[in-house]
Amino acid sequence: MVKLRLKRMGRKRRPFYRIVAMTDNQPRNGRALQELGTYDPVHARFDVNEEAAITWLNDGAQMTPTVHDLFHNKGVLARWRGFEGSDNEAALKKDKPKRRKKLGATVAAPATETETTQETPATKETPAAEAVEATEVAAEAPEVVAEAEPTAEKEAGSES
Repeated sequence: MVKLRLKRMGRKRRPFYRIVAMTDNQPRNGRALQELGTYDPVHARFDVNEEAAITWLNDGAQMTPTVHDLFHNKGVLARWRGFEGSDNEAALKKDKPKRRKKLGATVAAPATETETTQETPATKETPAAEAVEATEVAAEAPEVVAEAEPTAEKEAGSES
């Protein structure tokens, strides 16, 4: 059986994938029947040869879940089914924590220094706001306790 799946390329902690057509018993990085496109999750890039992908799908190739999602976002599946597909680029650019860590290591270092200087005045205001909220919660708490006590007395009276 032929599967459309990802073949990992790139180096450590910098993944880059090729979308390939392979038999299902081949290893992940084995020999591919055909290369259909590329996927770079770090930089949110995805390119595919749609004609070749549709040809493989018409021939009965199965997709892995990741390739299915990529094709769905690119509109390849809609065109394969005969509909007008639209390219959903926002799906790849969605904020992901791992991508933020990978890309932010070099860019965010100067930004974190400016953020810490801006947050310093805000931290001075935060304890005062918390104190006001704590007094409001404390003021509401006795009412709740006072309402709970008569219920306990009624239950004690009904038991005797």
